[in-house]
Formats: sequence, structure tokens, C-alpha cells
Amino acid sequence: MKIAQVNVYFDPYFVGGAEWYVYNISRRLVKMGHEVHVFTAEKYLKQKAPKEEEIEGIKVHRFPFKLELSYRLKVWDGLAEGITSHGRFDVIHTYDYAQSHTSTALKVAKKQNTPTLITVFDIHSMIPRPFYKQLPVNFFEKFFARGVLSTADRLLVRAPTLIDPLKKMGVPEDRIIVTPSGINEESLGTFDGREFLNKYGITGSPIILFLGRLNPLKGPQHVLNIVPRVLSDFPGASFVLVGPDQSGYKEELIRIANSRKLENKIFFTGAIYDFTQKMQAYSSCDLFVMPTTYEGTSQAIFEAMSQAKPIVATNVGGIPSQIQNGKEGILIPYGDDDALAGSVLNLLKDKQLAGKLGEAARERVKSFTYPELASDIVRIYEATIASPVGREPRTHLK
Repeated sequence: MKIAQVNVYFDPYFVGGAEWYVYNISRRLVKMGHEVHVFTAEKYLKQKAPKEEEIEGIKVHRFPFKLELSYRLKVWDGLAEGITSHGRFDVIHTYDYAQSHTSTALKVAKKQNTPTLITVFDIHSMIPRPFYKQLPVNFFEKFFARGVLSTADRLLVRAPTLIDPLKKMGVPEDRIIVTPSGINEESLGTFDGREFLNKYGITGSPIILFLGRLNPLKGPQHVLNIVPRVLSDFPGASFVLVGPDQSGYKEELIRIANSRKLENKIFFTGAIYDFTQKMQAYSSCDLFVMPTTYEGTSQAIFEAMSQAKPIVATNVGGIPSQIQNGKEGILIPYGDDDALAGSVLNLLKDKQLAGKLGEAARERVKSFTYPELASDIVRIYEATIASPVGREPRTHLK
């Protein structure tokens, strides 16, 4: 098959889980003998990548922005012409219904009579936001989202919890398929966490790790909120925050840490895109925390699971599809710092329970390796080509 993947960012800009997913699925599809083109942005922040490049057999085409107002409010320059210039694709697969590149890709597909798929990571109006940010999101979903979503032949969602909200937005259920994120099978290997700790000068024990964008929606501020309580029982503990800064939020986190005189207990590494270094980070920790407001499914949680780490995460979005409370990790309400601190302390004190949860997590995540997920994606592509609409919803989640 000749496959087009359209996502706002791609290698080398691994801004979040979406970029890792597109990268890993694309490279796996190439290994399976398919021709994969990725259409993506040329710049991220002050970085700029080549307009044309081949990465592990993936043909990458990058485009500038005419206008960039926020993460989602972008106007691409030449995307439609760029997709069209590479001829007709068997399928066009785009990511995130609330971005302009998806509307553009769908219009190209309609002209070419090409089957289309949209991966829906989350329903944006369901994500907690300040009032002034929620208004434009609600406006978009009320007046525009239905038109975008109804245009696609298939909608791929990260978790079963997204099916009902999409149905309420007018999407026929037979177009919705659950396809979670996943991990490289190499993630199940052994990695030297000491090398990561030494590289970043991280000392102390136990190590509590957060990995994700430094954005209030991901909840790193809640990690900082529990530091004093954890230190009261574990004075040697260190808290490691790995991830790219977004909108300058790192400065606010540093301000909070300094105001509480916690700067020697909190380590910011910045973004880590190298696979081995990232897996070393997971290996180094005693406990992984993800106090996020919302997730479709979390790539970071899957990766922590692959290293048999006990996890404390919020009971939101698709996370309960990844972790069963009390079996592979501990789930807590979002924003409940008492529950977060209590769960972290409980697992640090009860090493037998922490080990049991970690081993169960590692066993469960073996079902979510990219070879298996890519085979599922190929079957979905083939079914979409054969019958553009009218497929029963199915799920890979077990």
C-alpha cells in the first residue's frame, strides 16, 4: 500500500506521544513492505528540519506555517499541493480532528477519491481548561467538529471511553475503531538506569519519575505539590521531570520549587528523544507518576509498564484501559494531591506491593507492541479501502 500519514510534528520533533506513535507505526509499516509518506511541519520552536528527508525508509515531507498562533491554530503553507504532488495514495491517515492539517488532508482525499482515517486522541471539549481557553474549543466542537469527523471513513480512537462522546457528536458507531498506542518490543529489554542518573547528576533515593510535556494539563505541578509530604517520610527522595517545556511553563515550575526550597530535590532534564536514554530514565526510577488532566492512552505509561515500574496515575480518559486499579498500578482522581501523595508513599513503603504491580504491568504491556499494532492498522486500512464506511467497532484492548 501507498500510505500518507499527516501529523503536525514528526522526527526529530517528538513533542508528545502522537509523534512517537506516528514514527513507530510508520517504520513498522515500512518493514512490512508498504510505502509510507509523512507530511509534517518544518519547524518546531527555533528548530528547523530539512524539507525532504528519508528516515528509516519513511519519506518525510515538511512544510512551513503561514501563521502559527498556538499549538492547534496553525495555517500550513503548501500542504495540499504537497500531498497532491506525490500522486494518489491508497489511504490518507491524519491525526487530531481539531487541526487545520486534517481539514486540508480530507479535502485532498475527497478530490482524489482516497479513503481517509482520523486518529482521535481525545475529545478536546472534555479536557479541563481555563474558561477563556474552553470557549473557542466549545465553539469549534459545536459548529465545525461534526463536519470534520463525518468526512472521514474511519475514526481511530485510543480508548473505548471516546466512543460515546463521538456518537453524541454525530459520528456513526460503525466508523469508530479502538486502536491504542503501544511500545517498541525493544522497550521490554534491560537498560542501565545508573547511566541516566549519572548523566544528569541526579542523586538520592528513592527516585520518583514524571515524563511528559511540561504543561499544566499534564499535571507536573501536582508532582511538585506532593514533594514535601514524601520528603517527610523519605528525606533522600528525588523527583525527576523529563519532558519538553511548553509555553514557558518550566519557569513557573522552577519558581514553585525555589519558593518551597525544594530545588535540590527536583531535577529537570528537558526533553529526551533518544530511545535508549529515555528507557534508561524509566529504568532508573522506583515509581512513575502521571497526574494528568486527560489522556487518550499514554505512551509514557506503556513505557513505564515495560520496565516493570509501579505507576500512580489519574483515573481519566483511556488510562483505565491501560491500568486496572490495584492490579497494574494505582488510579486516583485528577487534582487530588492527598490521594497522589498517599498512593506514592504507600508504594514506596510497601515494596512487595510495588513489585507485584510492576510485574503485572510488564506482563500486560506485552500485548501492545508495535508489530501487533501495525498488523491491526494494516487490516483496518485494507477494510477501509474495500468498504469506506460500515465497519463494526472493534478493539485491540484486552
